[in-house]
Amino acid sequence: MTPTRRAVLGVSVAALVTTTGCTTVGPGEAPSPGPEVTLLDGVIENEAALIALYDAVLAAHPGLGGRLKKLREHHVQHLAVLKRHYVPGSTSGTATPAPRPSAAAPRTESGALGAIRSAERKAASARADEVRRVSPGLSQLLASIGACEAGHAQELT
Repeated sequence: MTPTRRAVLGVSVAALVTTTGCTTVGPGEAPSPGPEVTLLDGVIENEAALIALYDAVLAAHPGLGGRLKKLREHHVQHLAVLKRHYVPGSTSGTATPAPRPSAAAPRTESGALGAIRSAERKAASARADEVRRVSPGLSQLLASIGACEAGHAQELT
C-alpha cells in the first residue's frame, strides 16, 4: 500500500518540528561564548583586580582608608551588578565568576594612590572602548561604570 499525500505531509511536519530544536553542538560540548560573554568576563576580571588592588593598598596603608573605602565599595557594587548579567551555562553571560586576583601595593602612600589612579584611568578607557561593541543595555551599564572609574581617577588627583 502506498502512503497517502496526507500521511507523507504529516510525517514531514512531525520531522520538521522535532528537528527544529536541534543544534550542531555535540554531546559534552559547550556552546562557544558570544563576543559579549567574552567581553563581560574581561570586565568582571578587571573589577575583581581593582578590588584586589584597593584591598592591597588598604592593608599596606590603613591611613588611606577614609579616602579609599568608599571608592572600593563602588567597585564591589559594579562587580555585583555585572555578575547579575550572566546565567551559568548559557551563551548570554559568563559561565563562571572570575577568580579574585592578588595585587601588591606600592611602598609609599603617594605611589599607592598613583597605582590606583592609573588603574582607574585604564579601566575607564577600556569601558569607553567596550560600549561600542555590546548591546544597548550592556552598553549603558559599562558607560556608567566607566564614568564612575573616571570620577575615581579624578578624585585621586
